[in-house]
Amino acid sequence: MTPFGAAAVRQDVIPLPPLDPDPGSVAYFDTETTGLAGGTGTYVFAAAVATPIDCGLRVAQVFLPEPGMESAFLHALREELEPARGVATFNGGSFDLPVLRTRWVMARMPGEFSHAAHVDLLTLVRALYRHRLETCTLRYVEQRVLGYERDDPLPSALVPDAYFDFLRAGSLDLLEAALEHNRLDVISLVHLHSRLLRRLQGADVDMDADDWLALGRHRWRRGARADGWRALRNATAFAKGEAAATAGLLITRGLVRRGSIQAADTLLDWLEASARQDVRVSVARARLLEWRRREPELALAVVEDAQRRMPDVADDLEHRRARLRRKVELRRGDELRRGRDGRQRDVRQVQLEAPILDGTA
Repeated sequence: MTPFGAAAVRQDVIPLPPLDPDPGSVAYFDTETTGLAGGTGTYVFAAAVATPIDCGLRVAQVFLPEPGMESAFLHALREELEPARGVATFNGGSFDLPVLRTRWVMARMPGEFSHAAHVDLLTLVRALYRHRLETCTLRYVEQRVLGYERDDPLPSALVPDAYFDFLRAGSLDLLEAALEHNRLDVISLVHLHSRLLRRLQGADVDMDADDWLALGRHRWRRGARADGWRALRNATAFAKGEAAATAGLLITRGLVRRGSIQAADTLLDWLEASARQDVRVSVARARLLEWRRREPELALAVVEDAQRRMPDVADDLEHRRARLRRKVELRRGDELRRGRDGRQRDVRQVQLEAPILDGTA
């Protein structure tokens, strides 16, 4: 019972093996709606909330038997979420939470639909696994990341129809399948969150250069610079492939920003020997030598070596080679002129300091 009337809530506790790492006090929730368009015409008719407890996983499911009971439904759902220190969803930041906030206003509920700090697991999946996944739907993520294929009682596309059949004719068969679909979704989120936390710690033993690169970029963007730096170093250490070269180039940019020009040049020299078919490395080193170390002769040698090594991109480097050659020739011309001017000054100085003869023998 709620201050707005009775709410339909079903809850049970299921076994949950120890999670490593353990996400802590997090409420995982997922909603089922009458459509995917959002807006004022979209109702949330079911929501499942899974909370790890000492004896397993508590799963509470709130159901909307009819639109007139929406206030009680929303109040019960918020009470399920309030005790948690954080909430986790799959695409909830873009869909579930905005729809719930809209329904809260439309139902004229007091205050706002508040909740604890929110983590969107879809955002993490895209950041850490996009290079491995053709699509980031929850079903596909379950198969490729969690390693199991769900025997789903009802496809996602038919879930709204199940609710409409219930409202029109009181049909329970498809509705039960839709609620089980919602329940399985939220249970998957618990295991997915733990799996993502392990990847964020860099604790997966099968991580390759692409995985370390994705982790490094994500940690760097989120402000964990030291963790991002370590992950990029691990990616670079594979010493071959596009991902290793990309990670090395990102590290080089950081070194240049810090003023560590010699360290950046040493790393690029090593990368050139490792990723010999990646023109980006040669171009980056040529730029460093030309503009940071002021050594166009060395930059020209790097570009010409890359043209010989990678004939497919030789034409793309020709403009850079021609410009560097002109710069080298101009520098040599300047050095010749300075040399002549210096010799002339020496001759004049000798003449000025010659002894004055008095005409006597």
